[in-house]
Amino acid sequence: MVATMHRLAAAMLVLLCCCCLFLATQQQQQQQQLQPAAGGNRASPSCIPHERDALLAFKHGVTSDPGGVLSSWRRDGRHDEQDCCRWRGVRCSNRTGHVHELRLGSTFDGPDLAGQISPSLLALDHLEHLDLSWNYLAGPTGRLPEFLGSLKNLKYLNLSGIPFYGGVPPQLGNLSRLQYLDLSSWMGGMNSMDLSWLTHIPSIQYLNLNRVDLSTVADWPRVMNMLPSLRALHLSGCSLASANQSLPHLNLTYLEELHASGNSFHHPMVTSWFWNITSLRFLYISSTSMYGQFPDALGDMTSLQVLDLSNDYCLYDYHDDDKNMRRMITNLKNLCNLEVLNLECTLLYGDVAELLPRCSPNKLQELDLGSNHLTGMLPRWMGQFMSLVVLNLGWNYITGHVPYEIGKLSNLTHLDLSINKLDGTITEEHFASARSLQYIDLSYNALKIEISSDWQPPSKLDTVNFASCQMGPLFPGWLQWNVSIAYLDISSASIADRLPQWFSDAFSNVWFMNISNNQLNGTLPADMGSMSLQELDLRSNKLTGQIPTLPPNIHTLDLSNNFLSGPLPSATRSANLTHLSLFSNRLTGHIPESFCKYQQIVVLDLSNNFLEGEPPLCLGVTECMELVALSNNSLSGKFPSFLQKLTNVHFLDLSWNKFSGRLPMWIGSLTSLRVIRLSHNKFFGSIPVNITNLSCLQYMDLNNNKISGSLPIYLSNLKFMTNLFCSDGIEVIDSHLNSLSTVWKGQELNYGSIKRIVETSMTSIDLSSNDLTGEIPEEIVVLDALVNLNLSRNHLTGVIPKKIGEMRSLQSLDLSRNMLSGEIPATLSNLTFLSYLELSYNDLIGRIPSGVQLDTLYAEYPSMYIGNVGLCGHPLQNNCSSERHAPKQGGLGRTEEGYGIPFFYLGLGCGFVVGTWIAFGVLLFKRNWRIACFRLSDKLYDKVYVLVATWARARQTQTD
Repeated sequence: MVATMHRLAAAMLVLLCCCCLFLATQQQQQQQQLQPAAGGNRASPSCIPHERDALLAFKHGVTSDPGGVLSSWRRDGRHDEQDCCRWRGVRCSNRTGHVHELRLGSTFDGPDLAGQISPSLLALDHLEHLDLSWNYLAGPTGRLPEFLGSLKNLKYLNLSGIPFYGGVPPQLGNLSRLQYLDLSSWMGGMNSMDLSWLTHIPSIQYLNLNRVDLSTVADWPRVMNMLPSLRALHLSGCSLASANQSLPHLNLTYLEELHASGNSFHHPMVTSWFWNITSLRFLYISSTSMYGQFPDALGDMTSLQVLDLSNDYCLYDYHDDDKNMRRMITNLKNLCNLEVLNLECTLLYGDVAELLPRCSPNKLQELDLGSNHLTGMLPRWMGQFMSLVVLNLGWNYITGHVPYEIGKLSNLTHLDLSINKLDGTITEEHFASARSLQYIDLSYNALKIEISSDWQPPSKLDTVNFASCQMGPLFPGWLQWNVSIAYLDISSASIADRLPQWFSDAFSNVWFMNISNNQLNGTLPADMGSMSLQELDLRSNKLTGQIPTLPPNIHTLDLSNNFLSGPLPSATRSANLTHLSLFSNRLTGHIPESFCKYQQIVVLDLSNNFLEGEPPLCLGVTECMELVALSNNSLSGKFPSFLQKLTNVHFLDLSWNKFSGRLPMWIGSLTSLRVIRLSHNKFFGSIPVNITNLSCLQYMDLNNNKISGSLPIYLSNLKFMTNLFCSDGIEVIDSHLNSLSTVWKGQELNYGSIKRIVETSMTSIDLSSNDLTGEIPEEIVVLDALVNLNLSRNHLTGVIPKKIGEMRSLQSLDLSRNMLSGEIPATLSNLTFLSYLELSYNDLIGRIPSGVQLDTLYAEYPSMYIGNVGLCGHPLQNNCSSERHAPKQGGLGRTEEGYGIPFFYLGLGCGFVVGTWIAFGVLLFKRNWRIACFRLSDKLYDKVYVLVATWARARQTQTD
């Protein structure tokens, strides 16, 4: 019986095993049938028909697909090609065949799809993952579709980078299963006035609303605190007004990542609500305008791996007592997990050694304390940060030597110690083990670089900046082994040598090179045309010879302030040039017509050379020009007509040349002009009336020409000189381009660079030494932003405008050597900024206005009233009395020079003629006098003849 039972059990066991084997085989076959093909799709056509139709309807709403992303989405074709689960970007369930995912996200560099998001997606009832990011799918309305809130099964929704605008639909709050939501934008456009809809999505873990305008949402911290599952929160650039709300109970216990950069909180840093979130690993709150001390709670955030409190802009003019200055009193010794610490531009002060987090020397990878007020010396134990990749301590007040131990940082790729007070010597030992170093900036320190010419660095340097370091007098030969350098700045480095022969070969990959402000001599390399240079700055050296063929890709070239000679370089191979500065050399010849190939040129500065002839007319094709400086040459011809097409020109300088003719009427169409200098030429005729159309004009110099006529009216149109806004929006051109001089305080002074003129809003009108006539228009007083006004040495008549005291910005006023009459306006004493006044040699009369300002000016310039005999009263010696009558207007007051001089010569000539006729009349009517006069002349003639004959005979005797 027992044996029978055993046999039965064995048989049942075998039968059970066979059944299991059969079922396993069947299941494997089914799985093979359902197994997705390459790309994650199933092998058998099992696409749900109505879902396929929905996807094709979505494709119909796509109007552009340059990358062919949806090319596989077709209704026709083979049976397997109709399977939507095989289509690109589509993922289906292996069990049910329903579409679960649409992965059609593009990249920031190139969107793949354009059109609109079709409502047909609502047919995808089982859709859990939808990614349409970085495509142009905003549709004709540009609004984020509200129907997306009906996709109830969505767990992942990424619409980032789609250029939506308008409000965020609160219907998204219906997506109760959502875990990932990204509505961020790179350009902004969307907004939300209420975020309460987020509280209906309690399972959300990732929320990105970067650059969605939330400026009116005051309770955003409270809303976020109601999302207990939240792990990553991105609210950068959302125009949030504050972060100092009080949260009695903190629910964000899982939050690891917080991005709130680029908002304007404007409150003390310690009052922010997020400092108690100890679970944070990544905290980005840069450029938030928070001020004051760092909170003590920061030291308890021991999970932090990334801390970014930096600012995009820095204040360099703060003082030690500035309320925003802060010392890092919080102890960082507990932040042992820090990998990135960025405190750039946070107004820190104190000893740099105290701020370095020694707790995590093997974890710290990026340390940025640049642009602060740190002092002290670099500690030698910095060599312990073996994982450090980026070290930025630039723009501080760190002193002492650079420790050799910094050369042990074998993983360091970026080193910036620029603009400090470091001194000492840099040798090869500082780079002994720096085999990863690519970027080094030691500029603007008192460092001496002593590296052997034969030394080859262990790394491949890409960026080298030793500006204002002592590298000379020889050209640093060790740079020839760094053929990977792309950016090189060794300006102001005391190099007094010739450019080496290996220059073009060793620096063949350099695109930016600055070796300005040295004492380089010799000629430029003849083969520099083979280099990859895009920007080259060799200004302020002692280079000689001709300019060789330029590199083909160069767009910025500055060779100014050298001794280069010969003709201008040809533009045949360098048509991409945008900035050309060759001023203050010895260049000769004409401006070649090949310059017309510079069709993208923005800055052309050829001033202070020996160029001659007329500028080529074809220069008008370069419509991008903003600066034209041709001053101090021997250029001739009429006002260059090519300028008529340069509607973007801001700076025009033709001074000190031989140009002639009339100023054209179209000069008023150059409405972007800020500076115009035409002085010391031979222009004649009147000033075009429409010159007042130049509303942005701030500097006009036409002195020493032959311009006649009256001053232009409608001066109120010069809006920049009336403290009104000028809407040209130009960027200031680099400071080393050209410099301007003006007749200031009676002498021609160099006022500085164009950049200084623009940035300081220095406004000036100089029309002196011309032939202007008529009266000074009363409207000139509206130019209340004018700093310098010089109308001297003309033929102006009439009175000084009575309201001249309203020009409150005037610092220099010269009306001398004209024919002005009447009294000096009493309002002149209101010009409190006036530091120079010249009214000499006019026909002014009456009492001089009283005022401390005028008395001070007279003490410094006692000749300011000379030549006006009709003036009286303090500070002059001649007193004004009631009985005294003012002299008649005329030339009596011009004792030295002026328009009284012609009357003097007229009187002298009349006296001579009258006296001569009186003498002849007496001799004509008195016969005895006439005979006596002729006898006297005969006797004088005889005596002179005898005297000359005797002297000649004696001379001949001595010769024999």
